[in-house]
Amino acid sequence: MILHLVFFKFNEPYQWCDDEVIDAEAATREHPLHINEIAGWTCGRNISTRKQAMDFVVMGLFENPQALSAFLIHPNHQQGVQKWQKIASWQVVDIDIGSNTTKFFGLFNSWADFSLTPFEELKAS
Repeated sequence: MILHLVFFKFNEPYQWCDDEVIDAEAATREHPLHINEIAGWTCGRNISTRKQAMDFVVMGLFENPQALSAFLIHPNHQQGVQKWQKIASWQVVDIDIGSNTTKFFGLFNSWADFSLTPFEELKAS
C-alpha cells in the first residue's frame, strides 16, 4: 500500500478567497469520484499560522506503485495538476506503508495491518 502525500504552498498573491484556489481545491476533493485507482483519499486546509507552514495537503492511498502511476497520468488528475500549477508549488512524498522502513506509533499502529475498504459509498453520492 502506498501513501501519497502532497503539500501545497500558494504562490503570491493567492489566498483561500480566490476563485482559482477554490476551483483547485474542489477539483482535488472530487478525484475519488473519477479515478478508480484511489483506494483512500483525504485532503484539507492547513490550520497552522506559522510562516513555514504549507497551505493544503492531500493524502491518497494506492494499492501498489502501478495504481499510483495510473492515477498520476489519469486525465482527471492532470486537470487538477493544471489548476494547481497556476496558483501553488508543491512537494510530494510517497511512502510504502508495508515496508520495514516505515514505522508506526500510537493511533497509527493500525495502519501496519491496513486492509483495503471500498469507496463505493463515496462514489455513489
